[in-house]
Amino acid sequence: MQPPKQYRAKLEDKQQLNERFMQYDFELVEPNELAFAAGQYVSIKVSDKGERRSYSICSSPAITHGFELLVDHQPAGIGCTYLESLAFGQEIELLAPLGIFTIVPDTDETSLALVATGSGIAPFRSMLFEHLQVRQDTRPITLYWGMRHANQLFWEDEFEELAESFPHFSFHPVISQPEQAWPLCRGRVTDCLTAHEQAASVGYYLCGNATMIGDVTQTVLAKGITEAHIHHEKFY
Repeated sequence: MQPPKQYRAKLEDKQQLNERFMQYDFELVEPNELAFAAGQYVSIKVSDKGERRSYSICSSPAITHGFELLVDHQPAGIGCTYLESLAFGQEIELLAPLGIFTIVPDTDETSLALVATGSGIAPFRSMLFEHLQVRQDTRPITLYWGMRHANQLFWEDEFEELAESFPHFSFHPVISQPEQAWPLCRGRVTDCLTAHEQAASVGYYLCGNATMIGDVTQTVLAKGITEAHIHHEKFY
């Protein structure tokens, strides 16, 4: 993996995905190329005091001249407030790439289960682009994404298009407070995982709040999965 460097980047675009989530697109200024592994993150300077906040890159590693970030604005913390205030073309300072939450080249993991809640979906979008489109990984890959309400989902069209293009990939949105007509997985992501048969050789990648990570870890350990095949992002 590349050692982290100091970068400057400018805001190229931002998209309101729904009332809670925003996607930010940055173009690199100096240096003008960023090589990263899917699952890594950037650390952005968000105040004059030098305070920093970390965000997973959600774009494909095949794109090296810039990067995309997903930000949950519900906490209204210093990081999302800073990003929301940026004008188009305004520069930010960041350190990148950081983190070791990447899909390991482990031949024992003959299939992959990616489990996210909320903005924890960000690194998995990058991983799917890398492993399906770039590396053409042929292992079965299943994405479980937990949200409270169905209207909080986004990117679902992208994931469904990937599932159509790559038959070994499947996508399961899981809604904990669904409307009566919701036809897919209900409850918590652990409920959906429990309902689905999992191969003994599956590698689990978890990104979300600490409660979810703890619950999923206990659920899959009870299925006989070893801790060596449970991977999770440390900064969430």
